[in-house]
Amino acid sequence: MPEIEIRDNPKLRSLFRNITELTFTGFVWGLWAYLLLPIVNIAMWIIGLRFIEVSVIEQLGYKEMTDLISKMGWIVLTVFLTLRLWGFYNYKRFGKKSRRMSSPPVTIEQLAEHFNIPAEQVKYMQLQKEIVWENAGLPETS
Repeated sequence: MPEIEIRDNPKLRSLFRNITELTFTGFVWGLWAYLLLPIVNIAMWIIGLRFIEVSVIEQLGYKEMTDLISKMGWIVLTVFLTLRLWGFYNYKRFGKKSRRMSSPPVTIEQLAEHFNIPAEQVKYMQLQKEIVWENAGLPETS
């Protein structure tokens, strides 16, 4: 079988082909670097663990952390109990009282009296889809 001769002459390639090849090559290198990120993350995690070991365990930083967590716990408990007691007080003081009274439905006669028009006109207006109200005799406000 005869051997195939491959000739590579970069001068014969067009500008479009060079740009396309460089773009594709850059994209694939970027993809390869992206796929290596888990390995980089593991290495950084191991370095971070060593830093935590030195700062927390060897330098007794865990005592400060337990003191801080203890103080924060007491603050959270105090705020929770204060709000809980305040809610309990409000429930005992106001919980059983119903001060909201609904008004009775408005009758046609009351509407007619309010707008100073006959009751038949109110009934007619309630059946209309669209009403044009003119301010005849009323002063205009701006």
